[in-house]
Amino acid sequence: MADKLPPELLPEAVAATREIEDGEFRASILGSLAVQLPELLPEALAAAREIGYDAFHFDALSNLANKFPEVLPEALAAAREIQSEYCRFDNLRGLVDKLPPELLPEALAAARETEDEEYRAYLLRSLADKFPELLPEAVAAAREIQDEKYRVDALSSLADKFPELLPEAVAAAREIQDEKYRADVLSDLADKSPELLPEAVAAARKIQDEEYRADVLSDLADKLPELLPEAVAAAREIQDEKHRVQVLSSLVDKLLQIQKTQLFCLWGKTLHILSVYTRPGLLSDINILTPIIDTLGGEQALRDTASAIQDVSRWWR
Repeated sequence: MADKLPPELLPEAVAATREIEDGEFRASILGSLAVQLPELLPEALAAAREIGYDAFHFDALSNLANKFPEVLPEALAAAREIQSEYCRFDNLRGLVDKLPPELLPEALAAARETEDEEYRAYLLRSLADKFPELLPEAVAAAREIQDEKYRVDALSSLADKFPELLPEAVAAAREIQDEKYRADVLSDLADKSPELLPEAVAAARKIQDEEYRADVLSDLADKLPELLPEAVAAAREIQDEKHRVQVLSSLVDKLLQIQKTQLFCLWGKTLHILSVYTRPGLLSDINILTPIIDTLGGEQALRDTASAIQDVSRWWR
């Protein structure tokens, strides 16, 4: 709002802002006012520099850099001084897209000095999007990631620019021990390499946890519609009511796109299995599946369903 004030109100706004004790707020408002009164920028910078907590100090400088690109070098330097590695990484990645070429050496140094291998690889990958000459180093950093899932994510992202990395990403995916992660990652990789879909489906079917298996099969059904009945079957077996509703809800739109004869068959089997759960659970399921009832039987079916629910409620009072 400060940068939209009419000129006649600016002196009063400046005076009021100078009375603000909180340094971050004062710097932010002075920065907004400086859009119309550039001579306020040094004062806004001074307020930002007085902030003691490193993350807030960076936030104030970053906000100023959004309006005044000449502040970017100081904002980048402040980001590098943040003690928390995650906060430092999070703020550095937010700066990458704004950096001009002349700040590349400092940004590259910040990425290289990041100890966490996943964070380091991400920063190098982001920098490589702007500065292609960094791609080989980004690839090397991705290969150093010990965690298979994060290594696959990094290699898969880089495979958009280096297609020859895709087999390496697939090999890393196959090494993932966690069955859900393995199926998830193979499913994601199948977007780039469709021949992986059968392997992703096989991995999903091996997932022992019923909720995870239903989740992954539901996602795969977007790529392979013929998996939809299997995804529905997995969803209706979920014992946890809240999660069952979530997965069934994610399947409704897909179910409405299939032929009515197939939908009717699936609906009959699904209703039969859902009926063995608690009444509150069944009501939650039916509520989510109302569009299917409407598609199969129209308004009359909806009325009949509502009437049946009311009858049961009266019987069990």
